[in-house]
Amino acid sequence: PLDRLEEFFSQIIWPVSVACLSPSVTSSSSKADQWHLHISVLFVGLFIAWEVDMLCQRHLEILLSESADPNQEQLDLVDSFTTDHSICQHYSTMLEFSAAIQILSSRSISPREVERGCAALSRVCQNWANMGVHMTPYFHFAQHFQRQMLQFGPCYSTWAFPYEQNNGFLGWTNHNNHKGGELECTMMQKW
Repeated sequence: PLDRLEEFFSQIIWPVSVACLSPSVTSSSSKADQWHLHISVLFVGLFIAWEVDMLCQRHLEILLSESADPNQEQLDLVDSFTTDHSICQHYSTMLEFSAAIQILSSRSISPREVERGCAALSRVCQNWANMGVHMTPYFHFAQHFQRQMLQFGPCYSTWAFPYEQNNGFLGWTNHNNHKGGELECTMMQKW
């Protein structure tokens, strides 16, 4: 899927107003403004990347890891798994996902909004599970957001983006190969 995602992004003709993009969407060196551009079309790219039905392949891998010699009934069950490729279904689920993320990532949020956003996120996960979409353990973790947000406050105040941004800022600080305490002084001056 990563190859298909990279191919999708390489074929996009961006408007002239778009500044420099990272050479790879999966690159770890992408900056926030580059991700801002990528995210606008990421879900279309993900749909295309996962267009090939990989659900059977994943279930077969799991079955073979659990049993070295699966019987024909188990293999037939794996072959019966399919992914729903309905663009309308995926689109409506992505709209609800986007709304849930918008609600949950707001700067200030009431307990009622937390409940509403988490309910939308839960429906999204259920829709994707019913469509046979492969999901990672993070989707299970997302089912615990409500308790976490009620206990610790909005995610806007607890996420690590500001710290990561500052680490990146310090990482790019010119320290002229100073050692033995000079580096810390240089970084504090730059800070």
